[in-house]
Amino acid sequence: MSGAETPAPALKSISVAQAVALAAGHLERRPLLFCSDFDGTLSQIVADPWGASILPLGRAALRRLAGTPGVFVAVLSGRTAADVAARVRVGNVIYLGNHGLERGYLPRGGRPEALRTTFAPVDPAAADEAERLASEVAARIGEPWLVVERKPPAVAFHYRQAPDVGAAGALVRAAVDELEPTGMLQRFPGRRVLELRPPGAIAKGEAMRGLLDEVRPGSVFMLGDDVSDAHAFAVLREARANGETDGIAAAIQARAEVPPEVAATADLVLGSPRDAARFLAALARWLA
Repeated sequence: MSGAETPAPALKSISVAQAVALAAGHLERRPLLFCSDFDGTLSQIVADPWGASILPLGRAALRRLAGTPGVFVAVLSGRTAADVAARVRVGNVIYLGNHGLERGYLPRGGRPEALRTTFAPVDPAAADEAERLASEVAARIGEPWLVVERKPPAVAFHYRQAPDVGAAGALVRAAVDELEPTGMLQRFPGRRVLELRPPGAIAKGEAMRGLLDEVRPGSVFMLGDDVSDAHAFAVLREARANGETDGIAAAIQARAEVPPEVAATADLVLGSPRDAARFLAALARWLA
């Protein structure tokens, strides 16, 4: 995959074997960076966000990759760093939570419950506003399908369990706009979720840029499924075009459709989180 390539407007899923063949030319490079989203990538999408769990094959693959000399592993999630570390439970991994606002490193053999996390600075007033809306939007909507994920200084409103997802999304957005008409908090719509974040807060694109500057990898594998991951894909592609690094942006088809922004910035699409786990496992075996 060269940096001169033009992203296709839509990509079809390819087999794990085809993806491994495309990846083979990158595996001799060092340092090598593996970065993955969690929900819809390492985990299947489930109705209850709190019920998500990593696929066992994916955990085994990450553990093997994290133990390989010259290989760096990062999990970049919209969840808090502590939450995603507790679900992944693999050491020698960088956990970037809240889309990069939080950072923790779990040493080999470390307990996720003891993860030490640092936080990027944000406007305290915006953090207070997010906490206010977490309570007031839930009270305004009053539906059991609404799941409020408090992750100061941000908040996410999940409506994936709603019987009519489109209507639920419109209802959530209307409630947010009515209760916070000033637009102090930035709206980040995802698939069946609306997230509110402080203005200028680090997102996955900036988090990927930080990883590239820190690791200076010879090649990168970035896996993700949602619009927020497309920002990281775009940063990887730009770095590749500038000759800084090489690598592959792999979109994961967690639902029936791949968001257009994801397809436009990815190099390939794997058909499911299970395929993502098989892909990582195959690369881990090759590297070992």
